[in-house]
Amino acid sequence: MAGRELGRPFTRFWHSYTVSAAGSALGAGALPLVAIVVLQAGPLQVSLLAVVGLVASALLSLPLGAVIERGEKRRALIVADVVQFLALFSVPLVAVVDRLTYLHLCVVAATVTTCSIASAAAGSAFVKAVVVAESRVVANARLDSVNWTTSAVGPPIGGALIGVVGPTVTLLADGRSFLVSALLLRRVPRTRPDAPPSSDPSAGFNRRLWAGWRLILGHRGLRRLYLNALLFGGAYLWTVPLVAVLVLSDLSASAFQYGLLLGIPSVGGLVGALLVPRIASKLGRRRCLLIFGAGRTVGLIPLPFLGEGTGALNVLGVSQFVLLVAAGAFNPLFATYRMTVTPDELMARVGTAWSASSRGFQPICIAVGGLLAGSLSLRWSLGVAAGLCLLSVLFLPWTTDGTRAQGTAARSKPDSIANGGEN
Repeated sequence: MAGRELGRPFTRFWHSYTVSAAGSALGAGALPLVAIVVLQAGPLQVSLLAVVGLVASALLSLPLGAVIERGEKRRALIVADVVQFLALFSVPLVAVVDRLTYLHLCVVAATVTTCSIASAAAGSAFVKAVVVAESRVVANARLDSVNWTTSAVGPPIGGALIGVVGPTVTLLADGRSFLVSALLLRRVPRTRPDAPPSSDPSAGFNRRLWAGWRLILGHRGLRRLYLNALLFGGAYLWTVPLVAVLVLSDLSASAFQYGLLLGIPSVGGLVGALLVPRIASKLGRRRCLLIFGAGRTVGLIPLPFLGEGTGALNVLGVSQFVLLVAAGAFNPLFATYRMTVTPDELMARVGTAWSASSRGFQPICIAVGGLLAGSLSLRWSLGVAAGLCLLSVLFLPWTTDGTRAQGTAARSKPDSIANGGEN
């Protein structure tokens, strides 16, 4: 029933999205391991590999957003998948002839990260074009449920695969998933590219380049949610490596117990994503956005106050489960809100600007968290992260001023599919 309501174009896109997400989850840790195992890279080089990917993607994604906006979104998705396939496939191909270099891995990391941002932006614009407004929470929840499922199941399977065949061969599985995704996308009906006034060449490239940022910072609701996302995402990732130290060192948990603490709470994200369409239909999207946006911040509060033993591990597991249930419910509502208030002709540029800045800010938070843990203490650093997470609540869109009119304007343009799309 849900598939019919969302339409065949979305369902086919969803199938493609699932395949590529599963492959990415399988190969999540393969590229750094290739650097370690094949090139004997040290900690600094492995860290720089991630930094290079983030910095390059931040620089390249802004002009890419403008290019994606002026073209057909299905084509952009296919190109991004093919480029990622070629980049990942090149690693084992070059490694076989003993020609793999650190520079090559840096180029691959930058390419894959940039394409993932471009693909997410094009995908968001595509979903808005093919799914009617009333069904977008369901569509975004379905995509988010894929993310939670693959993030919970993929890394353990990928780790086992790396243990059996090695990281280089595992990259082949990741790369093949993008090729299969591209082939599935060819079955998706084309969407008409937007031809808005802002795409007029006379408007100037620089003006088109920064149009996404101007909307994010100029729209009150988007600006507040952007700051909320930066604070929450940065604070949460701040805690990830510190929680590993807390669990494995301070609480003396086993690797198996730590694995359970990573895997079981992730089910909460899936639960939230599956339940949110029904809850939002009863309570309203805006109210749920605020409830779950605030609710996800409480999960970090217990971290600096955890005691010892099994009881502390149970408290940690429950708090992380609650956090991810709220996050799983919040994400589809947030994605739908951003779709609603963003004009069609700016969807890709807003998406690339948002993703690039978030990915650049989060490693800074992780580094600051580590520095505070080293200079003060682990629990003090976790306490600061919990405080920043709570602070993010202030930036939720508690008032509606300046959002409804723009949202109505964004919805005024009818969704359309050029070649036989079905809803």
